[in-house]
Order: sequence, then structure tokens, then C-alpha cells
Amino acid sequence: MCLTKTFLSILVLACGLAGPLHSQVSRQTASKTAKKAGKGEAKPAAPAPKSTTIPAGAKEIEPGIWSHPDDKGKVWLYRRTPFGIAKYEPEPEEETAPGIDLVAIDEGEMVRFERRTPFGVSRWQKKKSELTVDELAAYKRVSSASKPSVKE
Repeated sequence: MCLTKTFLSILVLACGLAGPLHSQVSRQTASKTAKKAGKGEAKPAAPAPKSTTIPAGAKEIEPGIWSHPDDKGKVWLYRRTPFGIAKYEPEPEEETAPGIDLVAIDEGEMVRFERRTPFGVSRWQKKKSELTVDELAAYKRVSSASKPSVKE
């Protein structure tokens, strides 16, 4: 019990002394910095960065994201962030045909599909009446390639 009181009293004294000691050191450092600044020439302050704002007439395409073309016709996106407004170019969208990465193998009533993934080849089977858009596109691509074209 007595040891606990002693420890607490030492802790309180240490905390009480740390505040004035820290403030005294920081005052000395501040006065040295002020003396050094007074000796040399004052450097001009760097200009503040131009803050980006959302232009008038910008269309909100998603909550918090606006689109607006500049004077040259280039489209820019504006997004509200915790640090202000960010201006950036939209990323070009990849135009891929549906089912381009699928391999379809016709097996009568069923169609077997294969797709390469980072974890290996993924395989599955479906009935022709239950195909999704990607699967149907892959199946049509395979079935049109297997049919011979008729020349007259």
C-alpha cells in the first residue's frame, strides 16, 4: 500500500515538472530561431497553390463527382475529397466484347465453359436455355465459327 502511494506521488511530481521544463526549452528554441531569422534576409513566401473549384455549369454524374469540359473541349472530372476538390482526367473505358475471355465447347444440350483466372482454369457447364449474356456471346462466337460459310 505504501509502495503504491510512493509510486503515485513520484508520478505526479514527474508530470508536474515535465510541463514547465518542456515549455522553458521550447521558449529557448523559439528565441534562437527568431534571432537567426532577424539576421538574414527575409525570403518571399511561396505563392499559395491555386485552389480548384467546381466550375459553374458542371454536370453531376455521380454523387460527389462532376463533369465539365474546359475551353479546349477536353472533359475533366471534379471530385469532392476531404482535402478539397480534385480535378482529373477520366480513364478511358475498355471496350471488350462480352464473353471474349470465355471458351465455349458445345456438348449437345449442354455447353461447357472454360475461363483462365489467376488461380488456374475455371470450368463449368450449363444448359443452352440457361446461359447468361457473356456465356451466350461466347457460345454464339464458337457456333458461328464452326458453321461453314456457303458460297454461291
